[in-house]
Amino acid sequence: MRRYLIVFVLMLLVACSGQTKEELLQEGNRLRDQGNFRGAVVLYKNALEKDANFIEARIELADAYLNAGSLERAEKEFQKVLYQKPSEADVLLKLATVFIQQRQPEKALLELDKYHSANAETAESAVIYGLAHGAAGDLESAESFFTKALHLDDQSVQARLNLAKVCLQRKDYEKSRTFLRALLTIDSKNIPAYYLMANVENRAGQREEALKVYQKLLAVDAKQLEALYMSGIFQMDLGDLEATRLTVDKIVSTFPNQPAALRLEGMLSYRQGNYDEAVLSLQTALKTEQHPLSYFFLGLSHYSLEQYELALSQFQKALDISAGFERARVLVAMTLLKQKRLDDAVIEIRRVLTANPGNAYARNILGSAYLAKGQYDEGMEELEAATELDPSLADAHLKRGLFRLAKGDGAQGEADLIKAIDAAPEVLNNRLMLVTHYLRQKNYSAAIQILQEGMNGSPVDALLNNYLAAAYFSQKKPEAAIKALNAAKQANADYLTPYFNLASYYASQAEYEKAVAEYQRILGRQADNLKALLGIASLHSVQGDDDKVEQVFQQIEATGTEQAFIATARYKLKRRDLGGALAIVDRGLQKHNASVTLYDLKGALQLRLQQQAEAEATFTQLSGLSPERGNSQLIALYLATKQTEKAEKLSADVLKSSAEDDYAYLLSAAVLLQKKDVKGAAAILQQGIEKVKNPLRLQMRLGQIFERTNRLQQAEQIYQRVIEKAPRFAGAYASLATIKERSGDKGAALQLYRATLRYDRRNTLALNNLAYLLADNFGEPKEALNYALSAYRLQPGDPRIMDTLGYVLIKAARAEDAAILLEKAHQLLPEVQTVALHLAMAKAQSGQSAAAKELLQQVIERGTEAEIAQAQDVLKSL
Repeated sequence: MRRYLIVFVLMLLVACSGQTKEELLQEGNRLRDQGNFRGAVVLYKNALEKDANFIEARIELADAYLNAGSLERAEKEFQKVLYQKPSEADVLLKLATVFIQQRQPEKALLELDKYHSANAETAESAVIYGLAHGAAGDLESAESFFTKALHLDDQSVQARLNLAKVCLQRKDYEKSRTFLRALLTIDSKNIPAYYLMANVENRAGQREEALKVYQKLLAVDAKQLEALYMSGIFQMDLGDLEATRLTVDKIVSTFPNQPAALRLEGMLSYRQGNYDEAVLSLQTALKTEQHPLSYFFLGLSHYSLEQYELALSQFQKALDISAGFERARVLVAMTLLKQKRLDDAVIEIRRVLTANPGNAYARNILGSAYLAKGQYDEGMEELEAATELDPSLADAHLKRGLFRLAKGDGAQGEADLIKAIDAAPEVLNNRLMLVTHYLRQKNYSAAIQILQEGMNGSPVDALLNNYLAAAYFSQKKPEAAIKALNAAKQANADYLTPYFNLASYYASQAEYEKAVAEYQRILGRQADNLKALLGIASLHSVQGDDDKVEQVFQQIEATGTEQAFIATARYKLKRRDLGGALAIVDRGLQKHNASVTLYDLKGALQLRLQQQAEAEATFTQLSGLSPERGNSQLIALYLATKQTEKAEKLSADVLKSSAEDDYAYLLSAAVLLQKKDVKGAAAILQQGIEKVKNPLRLQMRLGQIFERTNRLQQAEQIYQRVIEKAPRFAGAYASLATIKERSGDKGAALQLYRATLRYDRRNTLALNNLAYLLADNFGEPKEALNYALSAYRLQPGDPRIMDTLGYVLIKAARAEDAAILLEKAHQLLPEVQTVALHLAMAKAQSGQSAAAKELLQQVIERGTEAEIAQAQDVLKSL
C-alpha cells in the first residue's frame, strides 16, 4: 500500500509542474471532495510553492491537515493564515476546533473569545463553545451552548448531533433518539447521525433496532464498511447466520482483501462450529490487521478444538492490544481452569471482578476454581452470587431449573435441578445449588435429604456436613447440628468453617470454655489465624477478663501480619492508649511500609494526639499509596482545622486531574457541605453521576444528603435506583432499611437488613440493627444474639455495637454478661442516655438495684421523652 501511495504522489508531482497555482488549488479541492486529503495536501503545497502568499491555498491546506488528523500541522498553517490575514475571523473557529481535538479546551476557549470580541455569536460558534466545555468535562455548560446553537439556528445539524451525544452520555436514550430523528428529518443522509443512532440503540440493549439503523444507513450509502461489518456482527449475535453470510459476501465483493471481511468470516465459521475453517480465516485476517476480536475468536476456535495452550496465547494477544477486553480475560481464566492451573485462574478472574463485580460468569468461574482448590466456603459464596446475578449460567436441566426458580416457577425449577443431580450425581455444584434453593425456601427436610445422599466418604463431605448443620440449626435441632459439624471436622480437618460455627454456637449459649476450645483447635492447625485469635479475645472481653484479652492481643501482634498490627492498634485505641496504639502502628509500618490502612490509622492517631503537622505529613505519604484515601484525609484535616482555602485548592486540583474518578466529586461535595452549601454539594454529585463510569458511591452520597435534609422520599428513590442497577450492592439495602425503620415500617426494615447481609455478611450496620430489631420488636433474642455477636466480633471497639449486644443479652436473660459490656459502652459514651438506660436495666435484672436507680435518675434528668418513659417504667419495677 505504501509503495502505491509513493507512486501516486510522484505522479502528482510530475503532473503539477506545468499547472498554475489556481489550477493546483482547483485540483486539490477535487481530491478533497473525494475524501483524498493526503493527495489534496500535495497539491495545496505545490500551489504555495508557486506563491507563498496564496491565502486561499493555505486555508485549504490547513483544513486538509485538520480533516486528515494532522493536528499540529493544521495548527501551524492556521496560525500562518492569521499572520497573513488577521481579518480571517472564521479561522479562529477552525483553530479552536484544532485545540479541542488536541484536548486543550482552555486554548480553544481563548480563540473563541477572540472571535466573539469582533463577531456576533452564531450557531457554529456556539457549537464549538459547547465542544470546548465538553472537552473540559463541563457537560452542563456544553449542553447549554448546544441548546443556544439550536435557538440561533433551528436547522443546526451539529447542535442536534451533539445534544444527542450529551443525552447518550447521561443514558437518556429516548431524548437522544428524539434529537437524532429530528436531525435526520432535516438531513436524511447524515452519516454520523445514523452511526450515533445505532450506538444509542445498542447501548439501550435494543440490538434488533441497532441492526435496522445500520440497514437504513446502507440504503443511503451501500459502501459504508463499518455499517456492513456491524450489521454482520448484530446478525450473528441475533442468530441469523444466513444473513451474516450474505453480509460477509457483500463486504468481500465491495472491499476485496479487507481484513474485516476475513475476521467476520472467521467469526461466522466459529459460530457454525467449523473451527478449523475459523482458524484459517482469522489467521489470514491477522496478517494484515492485528485486531483484538480476531485474536479472541481465534482463541475460542483453538479452545473448542481442545488446543488450550494455543487458545491461551491468542486470548493473551487480544489483551496485549486491549487490556480492558473483559471477555478475553474471562476466557484466559477459563482456559487456565481447564488446564487445572487453579491459582493462575483465580488471579485472572479476580482482575475481571475488580473492574466489574457484577460479571456473573466470572463469579461462576471463580466459584468453580475455589471448589477445585478445596476452598468450599469461598466457592459456594461465588456460585450463589453467580446464580443470583444470572440464573441462566448452568447447563441443561440445571440451567432450566435455576432460570425457572428465578422466574417464580418453583416446582418445575426444583424438578429440573433434581434431574441435573440424577444426570450427574458427582457434580458438586448441582447438588449445592439445589441445597441453597431449599434453604432459601426453608424446606430444611429436603435440603437434609439431598445433602445426606451426596455423602461419599471423601473430604468434600466436610462441606456437605457443614450445610447439614445449618439445616439442623434452622430446625432447632442443635444436637444434630453439633454432630454434623464434628463429622465435617473429621471429613476434612483443614476445613476451618465447622470449627468457627461450633465456636459461635457455644458462645451464643454462654459455654465460653467450649467456644475457646474450638478456637484453640483452629490455632493448632493455623497458628496465626487472626479470626480465631480475635474470637478468643472477644470471649474474654465479654467475661470481663481484661488481662487475658491483653495476652491474646500480644499473641496477635506477634504473628507479624498487617492485619494483626491493625487489630492490636485498634484494641489499644479502644482502651484509649493512643501512644501505645501509635507505637504498634509504627512497628507495623516497619514490616509493611506500603500498608494503606496502617498509614491511615497513624494519621488518625496523630490527630487525636494533637500532632497536626505530623498527621498532614502522614496523609501526604498516604496519598502517594492511595490518592483517594490520602487526599480524603487531607481534606478532612483541612476542614477540621479551618484551613478552608487549602481544602478548596486540593479538591479543585483532584477534580481537574481525576475527573473520571468518583472520589474527586465526593471530595468536592465534602468541602461544599462544610460551607453549608447543600445545593452545591448535590449539584457536584449529580455532575459526577453523569460523568463517571460507576456512579454508585456518588448516588449513595446524594441519597445521604437527602436523608440529612429530611427529603426521605427522594433518598428512597435514589436507593431504589441503585438497587435496580446493582442488585447486589449491599449498602443501598442498608440505607433503605434505615429509612423504613425511621418511618416505622419495621417489617420492611427487617427484610432489607436481611437482604443487606445476603450480599455482605460483614456489614456491621445491618448486623447491629437487625439484632436490635429482632430483640426489641420481634421477640427473637436467640436469633438476635447471633447477629449481635457477629457485629461485635467484627468491631469489638464500637460502643454502639457493645450497647446492642448488651441489650440483646438482657433480652436473652443474660443480665450479668450484659452488664459487663454495657459498663464499657457507658464509659465510652457517657452522654448517650440510651446506653445508660440499658446498663440500668442490666443492673436491675442482676440485683444491683442501687446502681440501677442512680443510672435511671440520670436518664430521667437528661434523656428524651421516650427514654424518660422507659426509665420510669424500670424504676417502678424495682
